[in-house]
Amino acid sequence: MPESRSSLQIALLRGVNVGGGKKVPMAELRAIAESLGCTDVRSLLNSGNLVYRTRLKPDAAALSLHDGILDVLGVDSRVFVRTPAQMRQLLQENPMPEEALDNPSRFVVTVWSADVTPADLRCIAEAPTVRERFLVGAHAAYLWFPDGMSASTVYEKATRGLGDRITARNWNTMQKLLTMATDVAGP
Repeated sequence: MPESRSSLQIALLRGVNVGGGKKVPMAELRAIAESLGCTDVRSLLNSGNLVYRTRLKPDAAALSLHDGILDVLGVDSRVFVRTPAQMRQLLQENPMPEEALDNPSRFVVTVWSADVTPADLRCIAEAPTVRERFLVGAHAAYLWFPDGMSASTVYEKATRGLGDRITARNWNTMQKLLTMATDVAGP
């Protein structure tokens, strides 16, 4: 459902351009967003990150982007949309600021869909780990992988248990997305 005026949003696609599957060229992703009425469309990196303006509410924008990507590219990738205010809140609520500063590429913020329950997240938090840390906040889960994501029992359990109902970005990417949104918003 359209809003009366456009709003700035940040979209995170789940699992694109990793491991050889779900190929989504960023130029095509931007073109799809523009064809759906989005303006000021920018992408970050090659992992399905968009900043744009739209008159759609976030849930409608996520569904519209998902369907557009599926129609044009044949790729089924869940889309998570957050406003810049929500993204800022995710970053401010980080319960492990020292880990995020220590090695931001190994500190991950995970967002989830509306159908994820606190019980789902507690199951992940119970995954056996020695060095990893997993803390659930009000709007995101925060994961510290000092040995990298590929060696992580927590991340493996999260992706197996929650599938496409979550997506994750490292701390650097989340900060860059918020900066990009701030730049698009202007003074």
